Amino acid sequence: MNKLVTLMVFDSRIDAEIAQGLLSEQGIESIINADDCGGMLMGVSLVRKGGIKLLVDSEDQKRGREALAVLEDETDCN
Repeated sequence: MNKLVTLMVFDSRIDAEIAQGLLSEQGIESIINADDCGGMLMGVSLVRKGGIKLLVDSEDQKRGREALAVLEDETDCN
């Protein structure tokens, strides 16, 4: 694995896990970086807004953005 880069930032772990699932379907490995005790404190407001990062290998950054474009399109509809 090369250098890890932040692909997207989320306010909730659940949203980050949905995005991670979309990446996984495309064969892109990713890591969720959040200070929430591995999801045990999901409902507690210890994680600051935008404090959950989805990391990918720098070589997968472009493909990852393309795979997650559906999420951005979905939020534009609201």
